[in-house]
Amino acid sequence: MKLEGISLKEYRDYDSILYVKADTKRLKAIEYIDKKKKVILNKEREVRKVNAGGMAKKKYRRFYEQKIKKTGSWHLEQLEKIQRERYDFLKLEVDNEKQKATIENFLKKKITNRKWFEKFRFELLEKGLIVGGKDRKTNEELLKKHLKGDDLVFHTEMKGSPFFILKNNKDKENIFRAALLTAFYSQDWKRHNQDVTVMIASGNQIHKDKKMDTGTFGVRGRRENMIISKRELVEFNN
Repeated sequence: MKLEGISLKEYRDYDSILYVKADTKRLKAIEYIDKKKKVILNKEREVRKVNAGGMAKKKYRRFYEQKIKKTGSWHLEQLEKIQRERYDFLKLEVDNEKQKATIENFLKKKITNRKWFEKFRFELLEKGLIVGGKDRKTNEELLKKHLKGDDLVFHTEMKGSPFFILKNNKDKENIFRAALLTAFYSQDWKRHNQDVTVMIASGNQIHKDKKMDTGTFGVRGRRENMIISKRELVEFNN
């Protein structure tokens, strides 16, 4: 897929991007959601150019100046057609700073300007990412929207645990770190203040049935367990 208006890094960092390109004559809006590209606006307004001299040029200049004055409102009329999505990232390509401010302010309510993982608990690694839910709702969103088959998934054996995901990294020290975070934020640790057993599985083992409650998922096949000791959890807290 050919990227338009965004860099490869931006494409990798954000799950939902709105890219808007605008000038006096044209307005284009493209969204990239879950790595899929969709052109949602591609509007061209009529600006007639008269090549003749004399009064014709003066009339055209007046006509063009009026078009420029109305450009902001024209942009907003077209952008109103965009569904009110929550985009992680907005990128504008607008030459006129006044027009740019107008468009940006109009779209401000539709975007978060945050990377997708910032709404969860997370740790950025030198390579990869550890990200976890904060409650049932964010557990549900994390696994439904952001879990890939080759990710590692962490959850305590006792109920009341956040789900954590380790992405793009399977080093032993980072597996331990993800398990430690899972244990630390679990109800098992908060209630019992003792060693916590953390389950580890691959993303492709996770499944969801309609009867399961929000934030609840099943695991198919063999899973591994890692015991996080009370000493390790106390040291982490300090």
